[in-house]
Amino acid sequence: MSRARELTLVGALLCLTAALFGVPALYMPGIAALLGSALAAVWVRASTARAGLALRCEDLTVQEGESVQMSVRVRRGRTPFPGAVLTPWPGARAIPVRGSEEIRGRTALSRRGRHTVGPAVLSVADPLGLCAADIRSDTAEVLVLPRVHRVDERDLALIGGTGRSSRETPQEIDSLRAHRPGGPASRIHWPTVARSGVLMEHSLRPEDDPRVLVEVDAMRPESGRALDQALSAAASLCVHLARHGGCLLLLPDDARAAVIRADLRGWPGLHARLALVQAGTSAPRIRRNVRALTVIHVTAASGPEPAIGGPHYRVAPSPLPELGVAFKLAGCCCQQVHGRHLARSA
Repeated sequence: MSRARELTLVGALLCLTAALFGVPALYMPGIAALLGSALAAVWVRASTARAGLALRCEDLTVQEGESVQMSVRVRRGRTPFPGAVLTPWPGARAIPVRGSEEIRGRTALSRRGRHTVGPAVLSVADPLGLCAADIRSDTAEVLVLPRVHRVDERDLALIGGTGRSSRETPQEIDSLRAHRPGGPASRIHWPTVARSGVLMEHSLRPEDDPRVLVEVDAMRPESGRALDQALSAAASLCVHLARHGGCLLLLPDDARAAVIRADLRGWPGLHARLALVQAGTSAPRIRRNVRALTVIHVTAASGPEPAIGGPHYRVAPSPLPELGVAFKLAGCCCQQVHGRHLARSA
């Protein structure tokens, strides 16, 4: 039973006692108790009738370890609050509020993935605490991306295939496409132009792509933390390898690797997909026509993985004891597998 109902019941009992036993002195406290509980309920209800609360995240995506800028806007109606306390988001310090205002602050989201922030709660109560009501805002979603760590240039030099630009990639004719303005005239397919009147050109694709292939395996992660570290290492490698001529990224359940170019134009979407990788998803399936000079197998498993054709690098939080460590990145160790061990070890 709420305190307002208790006070109402006490007031009614005092008035009933005064009437039954002829004690007029009890009418005054009885009526005061009834009026007090009624006024408290009316005041709280009137002050919250047109009040509003809005929670907004100014950053829809952040990296692991970064804080999110939040703002909570309180809108008061015509009736002032008898007393109001705002909790901007779960776990935040409660703030007294008197009227319409905006509260700004930051909250930290440490783990990758999609997070629901909120709701903000405005608790309105009368001074005696007889009646209370809560106003809740909508929640907001924030996507926490795997953190991109700095990769040392000397570590990149240990991985073959870096430092070559896509212009040095041997190419062969793949198909025809609409001519792009500014493209070389040597690519124009004149028989098609003569036949259809549409300006078409040859579309070229790499014959043997010399860039590095980064493949992510989330099938048997040692722990959730290990998977987060592995995905952060994969993101760091992709960004820095792309800036050195481009790379390929093969995500779980994908049959074809995505190309990440030096301008990182398609990277934001792939970065978001890395943030949403779940433990237990199928291991990458490498198509035979995807050939890369260097393969980096990123995994959160503690033991050895199924054999991968040809020499490759293994990046994992738990290194294999029989192999040397080339370098460390995001809590993971890079080791060369099925090939000569790297001379440099850490």
